Formats: sequence, C-alpha cells, structure tokens
Amino acid sequence: MDVFKYFDKNTCNFLGKTGSDKWSWEEYYTNKRILEADGVKVILVDMIDHPVEGAVPISNKLFAPGAYPKGTFFVLYCHSGGSSGYVQKQLKPQCPDYNIINLAGGISAYQPESK
Repeated sequence: MDVFKYFDKNTCNFLGKTGSDKWSWEEYYTNKRILEADGVKVILVDMIDHPVEGAVPISNKLFAPGAYPKGTFFVLYCHSGGSSGYVQKQLKPQCPDYNIINLAGGISAYQPESK
C-alpha cells in the first residue's frame, strides 16, 4: 500500500470533510489520555510537514501489518481535515486491525493541550 497516492500534502481534498470518523483537538487530547491509560497506542500523524508536539510524519511503514499492536489509533491531520478525512476513509478498510481517525479542522484548528 502506498498512502501517498491518496493525497497531496499541499492541496486540500474536500471529499473527506463529511462521513469520516473524526475527533476535535480537544477530543484527541481526552481520548489519548483515556486510551493510553488502558494500554492502547495513539499515534498522531502529520500529513503536511507541519509537526506539532508528539506528531510523527506520515509514512507507509506506519500502516504496515504488525508495525503497531492491533487496536492502535492513528489520528491523521492535514490543513483543514479534508485530505485527512479522505485518507482515513481509504485506509480504514485496508487496515482493519487499526483505528484511523481524522482530526476535524486539521492544523487550522490546532490548539496546544491546556493542562
């Protein structure tokens, strides 16, 4: 699988704006704490070369079978949530052992976690 065929990091794809499994940034921080407390991995995936704290760049290796434990959550973000939503819809059936989530609003809605 080549994840890069699903998007252009410099262009928004509005096909992903509706119908994707999505979290807000606030939901991401909350869900990450809860899931990781239960031993579930949560990986924040930067699709646009705009890293935020804790994010990893998107790569084909991330989604390879067995690269992460079953049940891992991959939370994708792009500029607006459009391309990441589209990629989420493409990856979900190809990666049944993983949970693929779209960050609604993308980097444009980014707020650092308030502690």
